[in-house]
Amino acid sequence: MRLKEIGEFGFIDRIRNGCLVRSASVIKGIGDDCCVFKTSPGLVTLFTTDMLVENIHFIRGAITPYKLGRKSVAVNISDIAAMGGTPREAVVSIAIPDTLEVEYVDAVYDGMKSIAKEYDVNLLGGDTTASPEHLVVNIALVGEALEEEVLYRSGARVGDVVFVTGTVGSSAAGLDMILTKRAFEEAGPLLDAHHDPRPHVKAGRIIAGLKVASALIDVSDGVAADLGHICKESGVGAIIAEASIPMENLFRRYCDQFELDPLHLALHVGEDYVLLGTVPGRSVDRLAGALKSAGCEFFAIGTIAAEAGLRLRGSDDSLRTIPPGGWDHFT
Repeated sequence: MRLKEIGEFGFIDRIRNGCLVRSASVIKGIGDDCCVFKTSPGLVTLFTTDMLVENIHFIRGAITPYKLGRKSVAVNISDIAAMGGTPREAVVSIAIPDTLEVEYVDAVYDGMKSIAKEYDVNLLGGDTTASPEHLVVNIALVGEALEEEVLYRSGARVGDVVFVTGTVGSSAAGLDMILTKRAFEEAGPLLDAHHDPRPHVKAGRIIAGLKVASALIDVSDGVAADLGHICKESGVGAIIAEASIPMENLFRRYCDQFELDPLHLALHVGEDYVLLGTVPGRSVDRLAGALKSAGCEFFAIGTIAAEAGLRLRGSDDSLRTIPPGGWDHFT
């Protein structure tokens, strides 16, 4: 079935079921000029938006529509997690080429609804339009947090420990596999790491609630680029310990088989959507213990330094400059 057979408003009626998972706070969802919802007293509102453009952020033939829907929401949820917040309400804008069947778009929305339900997010509407050629999905997401718990990029201080809440590099391997069409026997988990990321909201809330971390960001552009953002906003530098960068064994096997540099993929490609932060040394054990006791991960990977820029400490204790690589839409 083509979209022109049911029209814009027939399509809106088709996707509106199953969008609300917390109806008590919603005054008006899909079906009016604006969605209307209540906010909680004593909290600050967080707002983020991310756009996924075909052939820039995804290759349509390489990802299922269901996982595309999940990822489009996940990348926004991860932004809320990076501030220590809780995701709440989302709206979806989608530009659909005439070549797509309605059933494909149904599956995109099924993916959105699936991950929205997992993270207690309401989908409250949005906008639909035609596209001359490429599929475009944009999500705008509102979250909330206690004002005194919100974490920013600008709080890192010299001597702080740099940490991540999960392994890095697997998404980069998945992307490499898609672009090069390499045949790898255990491809599934690496492709899933790229196509179906799991935002670390639980870890973000624990980190924020303890009030000991000094800065936080999610790893979307790559460890080097995102740590670089923290350093720039905080007016500091950082030293990463090569031996401490957490990588899955499967990722290492992929790099070994195809003679790839795991360090480059882990530091410079991104889309791991783990959290990267800084914490004073005196609070490391407390933060690590709280995360691990809740089933989350904590890996100390370096320290904040006074000298600007990023450097890598090798296994032989040598230091070398890390180039400022990572995803940049315009370079």
